[in-house]
Amino acid sequence: AAMECLKNCCKNFMMPSNKAAALGWGSDDGKMGVTEDYLLSKLPPDGREVPFVLPTFKASYIQPQGSRFPNLQPGLQSSARCTYAERKAELLGSSPFIQSPECSYYQGQMAEFLSPGSSRRDTIKNRNSGSHSPGIQTISPQLQPHSYKETRKDKTCDVCNLFLFLSFSNITESITLSGDERELGKVCVRLSYQEALEQVWITLAQCSDLNLSPDGPEPQKIGFKGIITIRKPIQFKSSIKEYCQNVSFMETFVFALRLQQLNCSALVLRLQAHSPRKRTVAECVLSLRQLGPQESEHWLNLNPPSKSSVCHSELHLTTCFQPVNGRIQLQVLSAQNLPASSSPLTQVFFVKAELHQLGRVMMKKKTRALKASGGQCRWAETFYFLLAALDHACSLSIKVYSRSSVRRKHCLGQVQLGFDSPVSAAVDQWKDTMAHPEKVVTAWHSLSTS
Repeated sequence: AAMECLKNCCKNFMMPSNKAAALGWGSDDGKMGVTEDYLLSKLPPDGREVPFVLPTFKASYIQPQGSRFPNLQPGLQSSARCTYAERKAELLGSSPFIQSPECSYYQGQMAEFLSPGSSRRDTIKNRNSGSHSPGIQTISPQLQPHSYKETRKDKTCDVCNLFLFLSFSNITESITLSGDERELGKVCVRLSYQEALEQVWITLAQCSDLNLSPDGPEPQKIGFKGIITIRKPIQFKSSIKEYCQNVSFMETFVFALRLQQLNCSALVLRLQAHSPRKRTVAECVLSLRQLGPQESEHWLNLNPPSKSSVCHSELHLTTCFQPVNGRIQLQVLSAQNLPASSSPLTQVFFVKAELHQLGRVMMKKKTRALKASGGQCRWAETFYFLLAALDHACSLSIKVYSRSSVRRKHCLGQVQLGFDSPVSAAVDQWKDTMAHPEKVVTAWHSLSTS
């Protein structure tokens, strides 16, 4: 029946043009004349019923109603601890240890172990010094077996309590550490380039979610300092605003610069606090490699200012994984936005690449040294790195160096290509390279100091 239905469909769509015109297909008014109901014509013959098949559903996990530990303290924090305890007890159900809800650890006495931060550590320290609460076992910082008294009859419960105590300690410590890493906020920038006038338009739109530490009792005032990193850097400043979480600037800066200059440079924005003293509190960098007549909007993350000299150079690399030959192909194409020498001495640039595998450096390669022209160097050199084993992870470390006629070489920065790279763009290129053998993956990377 299905084959007959398909044949009828093909006949209807392949009918002659005169028959289609007779039925009204392709008429000027755009209406389609149909002599019979299309769905009725596709029903099975002889009045047979249309079969319907329902998929089989597999029951998923359903959270049981009620708590298996009713003696816990009420409240939001206790409910979270109860959920974790229930889940831990469920996971331990398949292990040789048996979770016992009668243990005093679950009877309203978890709070003394689980108070986060210094209060929890002080509580444990005070109890280790001699102030023991009745019915609760204390654990020395060394967690030595002889210092853990076994006064309960259920020794299995003591082992589970110790395991849960260590798990909660690790969780609270990780929460405390992660809380120190705060985000400083974002800034919105709009860019466009008018080719007829050879002008670049930079619009500083707004900041959002600012989170700056206060510097004195006076209300803070903030402003931006912008730098276009061409051979002779261009600097500009925004107006000064009162600090708040969301600040609107909406200021446009126009500079007459050639597009070739801008494509080899970057825009650096430094957020400065102006009260009680002027200081740089955050910064961000945006490459000007893809300027065009259409205005583009960019939301940039503000990062803590670097204490060392920062290089905003970019490196153009291609990678290719060749499993048949057991090697990785690396092409060092070019670099741009290279720093200009502050002295009249001749300065050259070169690139070093290293293959890391099995915990050591397997191979090293180096490009020739070239002089920069307009902040650019073009090497277009290809290197092949032989892998010691295909089933072991590897990574590439690519460093850019500058060297003058009298001074030693100086490392401007590096690019780490690998699954454990701290830069998301480098991880994406490496994943694409390893997941698609024989594919040439190309990307630009900003040099980092780490």
